[in-house]
Amino acid sequence: MLWKKIGRFEIAKNRVEIKSIRIKDETGKIRRLRVCSVWSDFSKFTRIPVIGTLCKDEKGYIGIFLTGKNGAFIKVGKNFLVSQNLIVSLSAISKTNLKKILKGYNIDFVEIEDIIYGIEK
Repeated sequence: MLWKKIGRFEIAKNRVEIKSIRIKDETGKIRRLRVCSVWSDFSKFTRIPVIGTLCKDEKGYIGIFLTGKNGAFIKVGKNFLVSQNLIVSLSAISKTNLKKILKGYNIDFVEIEDIIYGIEK
């Protein structure tokens, strides 16, 4: 498996386009929110999806590293979040995107407090 060291994390080479994620809001309810790449007008959505790659931290836990296309910001939900990049759990993306991003990697799934992470075998 090929991992590239970036700061405190290691990033995999597989990439997938992501249009929505499932995360908890401030009330603790799991919601499905749209994500897109934005450059200047943060009040509107674009049709350009974000890019997701596998990300491994120092402890060996694997999640999804989301970035905007071509250096863009990420907009999550209508009024939820605008950020340069974001790290989410494996349970946040759809099963088809998860299957594409895990292709070629040997990863076990671990559940910690109702959130699914991966550990390399």
